[in-house]
Amino acid sequence: MSFLGVSFIGLVIGLLALGAVFYGIERVWPAIPRRPRAPNALTTDILWWFVTPFMSRIAMVVTLVVAAAIVAVTFGRPEGEGIRRFFERENAVSRLPLWAQSAIVVLWLDLAGYWGHRWFHRVKRLWRFHAVHHFSEWVDWLSSVRVHPVNELGMRLLQAPPLLVCGFHFSAVAAAAPALTLYAIFIHANVPWGFGPLRYVIATPVFHRWHHTSQDEGLDKNFSGGLVWPDLVFKTLYLPKGRQPERFGLSGEHVPEDILRQMGYGFTGR
Repeated sequence: MSFLGVSFIGLVIGLLALGAVFYGIERVWPAIPRRPRAPNALTTDILWWFVTPFMSRIAMVVTLVVAAAIVAVTFGRPEGEGIRRFFERENAVSRLPLWAQSAIVVLWLDLAGYWGHRWFHRVKRLWRFHAVHHFSEWVDWLSSVRVHPVNELGMRLLQAPPLLVCGFHFSAVAAAAPALTLYAIFIHANVPWGFGPLRYVIATPVFHRWHHTSQDEGLDKNFSGGLVWPDLVFKTLYLPKGRQPERFGLSGEHVPEDILRQMGYGFTGR
């Protein structure tokens, strides 16, 4: 059974498989000893696990339509059918080797993702949507899936259309989405892994846990989701040596625990 190309059975298998892997990892190498989630929190996380992929697929379709409309207005509609034809035109970018296109795609996604993430923190109206992701007081691999649909759509619209309009190969852009999703799950894991000197190159679980802390010292830091160079360049990197955050969630702000009210919170703030 599937909808919008997302398989329900596949989501169940993914939940069980990743759950087994991360349960073992987080049990052997816990950053913080496991404690019970708040009432209904586990149910909410599991519901988000099934809802978020569908919302992501809808966001992807909207993003492709927006990008195709920009290309059609700017360059005219290409011959042939199918939305991919909008993005298969010959230009200097499309003639680059696929590996070079992929490298540029990664750098752009890091930069656009950084600023999109930062705006969702700094702009009060946007923050309400992003607060749903930060509400969890227990940060682990499963808490990564709490992403409000507006948050997902906003980030996709910021990241993908410029690449497609410029002529980057469709496959180079499309392949980044599942890779980034898996990596986002990993860096939310409750493990104390900092990767040594690589902590200044790539985002790690320790790096991202400082982003989720409710401790004042870590607020509005570490916005990157892949490579950390934007945080270095724009001076929002925070990685104190030998220390990890101990508290998570939101201070002075209450987001409802059930998923439907979390959806509404982004629009109403109530």
